[in-house]
Amino acid sequence: MDNVNVNIPIKIPHSTQSLRDNTFRVALSYASWLTMFFLLGWISKLLVPKIRTLKPKEQMFWKLAMARAVCGILTLWAVYLVFIDERLALDHVIVTTDESWTFITFLLGFFIFEEFTLIYFDLKFRTFSKELHLHHFFAFNGFFFAGYYNCGHYYAAKAFMLEASTPFSCVCWCLLKLKLENTNVWKINQWILINVFHIRSFLEFLWWYDIYRDWDNIKQNLPLPFLINMLVGLTIVSLWLTPYWTYKKTVQYFHPVDWNTGNSKDKGDDDIDKTS
Repeated sequence: MDNVNVNIPIKIPHSTQSLRDNTFRVALSYASWLTMFFLLGWISKLLVPKIRTLKPKEQMFWKLAMARAVCGILTLWAVYLVFIDERLALDHVIVTTDESWTFITFLLGFFIFEEFTLIYFDLKFRTFSKELHLHHFFAFNGFFFAGYYNCGHYYAAKAFMLEASTPFSCVCWCLLKLKLENTNVWKINQWILINVFHIRSFLEFLWWYDIYRDWDNIKQNLPLPFLINMLVGLTIVSLWLTPYWTYKKTVQYFHPVDWNTGNSKDKGDDDIDKTS
């Protein structure tokens, strides 16, 4: 009896959800992050009395740092979607799932919260961090396009993995404000942070490789606004932001002061280090 080879076509998952269907979930996510912003600030002041002595600018940024640190932990979710969830690996452009939609809406709400909060912060205290706003612009667009076009959830998760540096960056800043920069805890955290930025560079290389490998599929199925935002954003992150932040954090390891002051101890720690 002859063997018969039958090629069974692989079913590509594609969720029927839309961004309009998830408007309430995005709004709920935004409200949740805003609540966490105030709640973590209140808990911090309750547990660490020294925070009450910080300037109003620093107290507000402390609360934002706490919320951002929690969000940064969600990079583990992104790692699951990219490296473990076999469905997204079937097609990096087309596949969307109900689980990836939950991820997109939850993070879209966060980026709306963070950018609105940062704009309010800049207006209130007359500051401006062009690198961080630029970073948020491309991040928000990426998640918005992933939801609006119902595609490219793999690339959105890939992008968010770069936020693995955020918890360590926030801890670095908080320890500086508590005058704990000479402790082993600060040094260990800073060492981890520097190495996480090196890992970011490796992840960005893998992202470029994915784009190269998927290029034909991308040209056919990824909407042009999504593609432009991804290529421009990834270029800026790869060639400017990640190398710049890696260098600055390395220098900061040997000279533990806020970047923006040049010498924060002489200038009263009046500026805010707003690294991603």
